[in-house]
Amino acid sequence: MDKSQHLLTHEIDKLRSRIESEPLQVLKAAEACADRAYKMLYPEGAIQSLIIMSRCYWSLMDYRKGLKRIREAYNKLGQIDNDDSLPEILHVHALQYWGQAKYYSAQQYWIRSLEQSALVDDAEIQIESLIGLGNIWRVLREYAPAKETHELAVKVANNRRIEWLEGKARILLAWDHYLLSNYIDMLSILDGAEEALQYHHDSTWHAEIWDFRGLALLGLERIEDADEAVTKAQRLVDQNNLVWMKAHSYVSRARLELMRKQPNKSSELLRLAEKAANSFEDGELLSQIYYQQSKVAEEVGDYKIALEAFKQYRSHSVNMMREQTIREGNDKARESKRILEKRALKLINRIRGQYEYDPDKHMSQVVSENYWWEQLVLFKTQLKQANYTVIVIHHTDGECLDVCMELAHTLCNQNDLLSRLSPERLGLLIGEKGEQASKVHDVLSKMVEIYPWRRRGLPAEAPNIELHDILSFPFTLEQLEQQELLCFDGDTTSVKEEQ
Repeated sequence: MDKSQHLLTHEIDKLRSRIESEPLQVLKAAEACADRAYKMLYPEGAIQSLIIMSRCYWSLMDYRKGLKRIREAYNKLGQIDNDDSLPEILHVHALQYWGQAKYYSAQQYWIRSLEQSALVDDAEIQIESLIGLGNIWRVLREYAPAKETHELAVKVANNRRIEWLEGKARILLAWDHYLLSNYIDMLSILDGAEEALQYHHDSTWHAEIWDFRGLALLGLERIEDADEAVTKAQRLVDQNNLVWMKAHSYVSRARLELMRKQPNKSSELLRLAEKAANSFEDGELLSQIYYQQSKVAEEVGDYKIALEAFKQYRSHSVNMMREQTIREGNDKARESKRILEKRALKLINRIRGQYEYDPDKHMSQVVSENYWWEQLVLFKTQLKQANYTVIVIHHTDGECLDVCMELAHTLCNQNDLLSRLSPERLGLLIGEKGEQASKVHDVLSKMVEIYPWRRRGLPAEAPNIELHDILSFPFTLEQLEQQELLCFDGDTTSVKEEQ
């Protein structure tokens, strides 16, 4: 890469952070970058510029132009010798089809994007693809797979420490729970989303959090708390002119007014919601609005308007069902090809997993319980020449110990051995003694102390971590348990004597 290409790449990378906040300005800048890339015969730069342009059109809700640009990027992939950009290109294709409410096409591209992102280990696109597939199932009213897919997206984002994607996935997971009437679960999920997005600038997500929180509180009939949450969402929508969220915000306020027995206010808010939703293609949202209009009109006794609104609701619902039917028909036509593709990918990934070794992903120092005790006895026989020390981690929660095993493994070198001694204990044999062993113990204790247990849904009570000299350490698990029991009884007796 020469200097001019390097400068252009740097300029393109800087544009990405401004796509959502300044789509028009970024679009013009990306067009200029694409022209420069064409002139200097730099296809990688042209592809990245086209991807950014397509994302800008997505933010501007001009999905047809966005689709045209991302197709250009896809066609240019043949000019370069790698497919690192392919997962994102497939994902952006899916976004444009999703915006046009072409759910079958969007689903196909997200499936392909998910497969490609796994091959190149692109965690962000993998999570985005999971989120997209969950959204497809939600729109098609398959709420259980939608919830499971969004739960997986949350888990992957949490494990990869990609907080903004974890927050995004949690918001959509809360939506799934709302449709399943799990209002209490919604509140805890949204609390996690707020924590994950506390430093993120996207005001749409913060408005969604308050809007969904209001809906959950309405479901629990906590009207005053719901009013406060929905008002905060509305304030964020108005301050930042969030076009997509305006319709959602009006629908939430309409539901609130209907619960307050104010059908006239509710009807006016739903008219505003319909006007806002008609500015972009969203059959799912429009069907919700017409359904609410039908309920409100029925509440005030205007059955003619109620019937018209219900017809509109049925029309949008039938369109979505028709899309689902088409999807199922196409699935059958392509079934043989897709089964072969899936089988090939599974075999490739299985072979790769057998032959590739990544020390960051495999706990290479974890051994069986029997082997751990055998090595302990062998080291003890070396007496004063034994260059090992034992660290025992104790906790009653098995999931907590799983996390402790991950943390302890990060401190291991090739001479150390880590094992699950019992459902409540981990044992770590470290190839150090004296001051060096104490340092390892202190570092591990500090890591356990500052670990965000609550974010993993685990008890806040910290595990007990003890450092033992190898010569005085017991020979068996039973002896260790008896020793701990005697120590506990001794402590209890001394406390009683002091009292």
